[in-house]
Amino acid sequence: MLTALNSCNKVGEHEITSIKIEDPVRHYSPVMQGTKQNITVKVTNTGDQPLVFKDVMPSCGCTIAKFPGYAIAPGNSADIELEYDSRKNTGYTSIYTEITANTAEKIHNVFFDINVVPNSHYTKDYEEIHLDSRNKVFDTTKDQIDEDTHIKAYTVN
Repeated sequence: MLTALNSCNKVGEHEITSIKIEDPVRHYSPVMQGTKQNITVKVTNTGDQPLVFKDVMPSCGCTIAKFPGYAIAPGNSADIELEYDSRKNTGYTSIYTEITANTAEKIHNVFFDINVVPNSHYTKDYEEIHLDSRNKVFDTTKDQIDEDTHIKAYTVN
């Protein structure tokens, strides 16, 4: 009977503990597209048992998480390292990261957002955008026309 009651306080092979995440919601300054933002999340074991991270999963493939693979003793802290790569994003970007550990809550969230600014050297002006969109329209209609494409047809109302 004692074993059954004792097992209620376990997650997998580890006793339940508690944690404190320093600044779980963060808003970062804008970065230029193509740069990386390194983020350190300090996690403190506030319980009486060793803290063991099961997994750390960012919500986007643009973020890589590194976390300790060892138990953190009660009262001690450890860092979770997140590396955000802005190459494939522009504008407002928000990332949630789920931290799974041997705690009563099981899953803890860390959130950050950042504004990714495209490099002005590669930003197209209005004329380039217009030409690109015009060329796309003509490219898609060329396949639908049976006549010679050098004939310019139009209609008037």
